[in-house]
Amino acid sequence: MERNGQQTTPPIVRDEGPLATGERLRPFALAALTVVLLALCALLAYPFLPAVTWGVALAVVAWPLHAWILRRITEHRTAAAVLSALVVVLAIVVPGAFVAQQLAREAASAADQMREDRAKDTVRDRLARVPGMGDVVAWADRTGIDIDAEARGAVRSYFGDAGALAQGSVMAVLQAVIAVFILFYMLRDRRELLAGVRRLLPMRRSEADRVFDGAAGSVYANLYASLLTSAIDGFTGGLLFWFLGLPSPVTWGVVIFVLSLLPVAGIFMVWLPAAVYLALVDDWGGAAALVAWGAGCGVLVDTLLYTRLAGARMRLHQVPALIAFLGGIAVFGASGMILGPAILAVTVAVLDVWHHRVTGDEVPAPAEEPAAAAPRPGPVGAAVAPAH
Repeated sequence: MERNGQQTTPPIVRDEGPLATGERLRPFALAALTVVLLALCALLAYPFLPAVTWGVALAVVAWPLHAWILRRITEHRTAAAVLSALVVVLAIVVPGAFVAQQLAREAASAADQMREDRAKDTVRDRLARVPGMGDVVAWADRTGIDIDAEARGAVRSYFGDAGALAQGSVMAVLQAVIAVFILFYMLRDRRELLAGVRRLLPMRRSEADRVFDGAAGSVYANLYASLLTSAIDGFTGGLLFWFLGLPSPVTWGVVIFVLSLLPVAGIFMVWLPAAVYLALVDDWGGAAALVAWGAGCGVLVDTLLYTRLAGARMRLHQVPALIAFLGGIAVFGASGMILGPAILAVTVAVLDVWHHRVTGDEVPAPAEEPAAAAPRPGPVGAAVAPAH
C-alpha cells in the first residue's frame, strides 16, 4: 500500500481471537464453553425429563419385540418401528383408559352416596354410634363443625384429584406425545444413536458397552420387579374384595394392578375409600383388614420385595437399590423409579471401569446382541440409515 509517496505495510487482520490463539487460555476457554453449553442443553431438556425418561425406558423394554418384528420386515425399518411403538402405546392406553373409567365411575358413585346421606343416615349419625366417638361428635357440634359438610368436601377433593390424575392435563398429553416420539426414533435409529453416544464417551468400546448394559439392566430389573409386585397387589386385593363382599372384585383387582405400577398414585386410591365405606356401614373388621392389607402391601411388597427383586437382577445389595428407588422418586418424581436405579447402575459400571483400569484387568464386554439390521455408520447422534 502506498501513502504519501511511501510504501506502507498493510495492517494484519487476525481471523482468530486471543482466546483461540493463546495456547494457555485455549483449554480453559473451551472447557468453560463446554460446561455452559451442556448446562444450557440440560436446562432445555429438564421440562421434558419425564418424556425423555419414559421414552428411552419403553424403547429399552420394547426392543426384543421390535427386533422380532424387524426380522420379519427387514426392508422397512420405519414401518417396523411404527408397529412396535403402536403395540407399546396400546399396551399402556387400554389399561389406563379402563382405570380412568373406573375412577370416574367411583367418583360419581361417591357423589350420589353423599347426596343420599343427606336424606338418610348421615356421617355424623354413624360416627355418633361408634364406641368412643360420641364425645368427638359432641365437641364438633359445640364448636360449630359440620361433620357432614366436611366429609362431602373431603370426598369431592379426593375424587377431584383422582379425576385430574386420570384425565391428565395439556402438559401430560404433551409429555406423552414426546415420549412416543422418542420411543419411535429410539427403536428405528437405536444403533446409530448408541454409536454416537459411544463416540462421545471417554471409554473404550468394551467399557462403554458395559455402561450401556448396566443402564439397560436397571430398566429391565425395574420392569420385572414392578410387574411382579403389582401382580401380587392386584391378585391379593381382588381376593380380599371378594372375601369382604365388596362389588366387582375382579375389576378392582385389575385397577389395583395398574395403579400399583404408578408410584405417585398408588393403591391407596382404592383401598382407602373402600375402608372408609366399610367403617361407615359398621363393618370395622373389614375396614381393619383393608387397612392392614394396604399397609402390608406398601411395606412388604411394594418396598421390601420390590428392592429384593430389582437388586438381585441388578446384582446390587437391597440397601443401595432401595435408596436409589426411593431417592429417585423423591428427586425426580414418577420418572425417578427409572432414573434412580439407572443412575446407580451406571455409577457402579463406571466405578467398575475405573477398577479394571487401575488393576490392569480387561473389562469384560457384555454379550453382543444379534444384529437386527445393518445400518451404515454416520455422524454423532444422526440417523443415516435409509428410512423406508
